[in-house]
Amino acid sequence: MSKERFAMILISLRFDDASTRAQRKESDVAAPISHMFYEFIANCQKYCKIGENATIDEMLVSFRGRCRWKKYMPNKPCKYGLEIKCLTDSTTSYLYNAYLYTGKNSDGNGLTDQEKQLLVPTQSVLRLAKPIMGTNRNITADNYFSSIEVCRELKKNGLTYIGTLKKNKREIPPEFLSKNRQVQSSIYGFTKELTLMSYVPKKNKTVLMISSMHHIESTDSTKDIPEIISFYNSSKGGVDSLDEKCAKYSCARRSRRWPLVIFYRILDIAAANSFILSNYDSANRLMFMKILGKSLVTPHLERRYTTPQLSHELSSLIGRILGKDKDNEIGQPSNEILRFDTMKNCHICFKLKRRKTRYGCQVCCQPVCLQCSKPTCNNCC
Repeated sequence: MSKERFAMILISLRFDDASTRAQRKESDVAAPISHMFYEFIANCQKYCKIGENATIDEMLVSFRGRCRWKKYMPNKPCKYGLEIKCLTDSTTSYLYNAYLYTGKNSDGNGLTDQEKQLLVPTQSVLRLAKPIMGTNRNITADNYFSSIEVCRELKKNGLTYIGTLKKNKREIPPEFLSKNRQVQSSIYGFTKELTLMSYVPKKNKTVLMISSMHHIESTDSTKDIPEIISFYNSSKGGVDSLDEKCAKYSCARRSRRWPLVIFYRILDIAAANSFILSNYDSANRLMFMKILGKSLVTPHLERRYTTPQLSHELSSLIGRILGKDKDNEIGQPSNEILRFDTMKNCHICFKLKRRKTRYGCQVCCQPVCLQCSKPTCNNCC
């Protein structure tokens, strides 16, 4: 595919029916991409079951163009972008559920009227956790999502929760907020369902944790920190790890069209999820993605390769990629003379002589002048 054709396809690429878009945008501002996005999420849930621990967090997809629901998040590397709320496996970072945050009141989509009366972070957690409710899994999240309310709602639905807690919650006793305590000291508070812990990791700093999974005072002997802290640290990075994978090997290109930006992120997440499902050697993720990319384009290349009207130059190029040759001898020259329609620079002496030629090499299909080539009889071809 030429660069011009690739650019034309990108310009023309759409992901929904334009004739019904205006009607759908009245109830869904992400209508140009939402159907495809949620079909992708359904397939993610169809082909994999996550482990016993899940992570909930935000993912910010870098975008500087015009969009009604673009967000500014100063704690993220890209600062501006489109927010995706995600639920992933804590160990493998497999994306299991996600939704596009399209502004106020979008977190409660799909919830009951009673659930929509809860706090917005609680609505977000319940929406993401719906596919795993009643499975006794644990969810780990940061202090934006954490509250006593979310712990109790998840407990009703057969899930446990652990996360850091903001210090402005009115349920927190004053003793838990004191910073003038001994370093590495901890205070516990217990109810029948929840555990609240205050920990001092260093001088003048207090960390609050809430958990419906832990019910006793315990310390991780290997790290000499409370078990709640140790478990939280080991399970909090699922979404961040997925975000790093998408950033390291990404197919994204700069674009001012936000549906195309979301489409790029879908492809990146699909590559990361497929790598997890493949059980491929974890040290060779780049090699896996190259194999994956080639396997996706191979059916199209094979179809083009059999086209009679295909030029000899393009046919030879596709044949080398597929490991085929129409003369049944890969890498051997054919008896046909390769001629170009226009004069081209010789690929051997173009820097010095700039000779023009219509002839091409039968093996590499590059233009070559008569002075840089030698004749061969048909018996030696």
